Amino acid sequence: MNGQFKRHKHGLIALILIGLVGCQSLPAPETKQPSKPASTQKQDIKTPSGVVITPYELEEIQRKKMQVIVPEQRSKQQFEDGRQLPAFQKLMQQTQLAYKQGQWNKAEASALQAQRLAPQSAETFLYLALIANKKNQPANAKALAQRGLSYAQSNAMKKQLWQVILKAAQQQKDQKTIQQAQKALQGL
Repeated sequence: MNGQFKRHKHGLIALILIGLVGCQSLPAPETKQPSKPASTQKQDIKTPSGVVITPYELEEIQRKKMQVIVPEQRSKQQFEDGRQLPAFQKLMQQTQLAYKQGQWNKAEASALQAQRLAPQSAETFLYLALIANKKNQPANAKALAQRGLSYAQSNAMKKQLWQVILKAAQQQKDQKTIQQAQKALQGL
């Protein structure tokens, strides 16, 4: 029985080897990919690290020249801050009227609505800062006026905002800001 087992063992090993060798020598089945027109077919680029790069088609990439603004031109360039909107102008008239009448809450509400329409308008920041000063909120007034300075386009607007900052700094007894505001006002 021992001899019969050896023959079967050798036969089984031979059969397995023939099967393995036969599988390796057969050609791999071809998978047919849908053909694309030559102009739209992308060619993948394989890198040594195994990363596959698929380039964009030429139509997808568009080159456009960008306009470079020189710093001297930037200060002269006017930007749209929303002041031309009729609704903004009406709200600012309401703000000015309420401010003149001493109705601080009404003036503030109108200025905040106007600011939503034109968030980069220095005028809204000016009125909000003036109202904060009247409400005895100098820190808020100073912060609003400084924010307005970043949007101010004219020297007249900058001067008004610096005056609000000066008044708020005087209320806070902030000597550094007082000197800064006075220096800025002299330069305007």
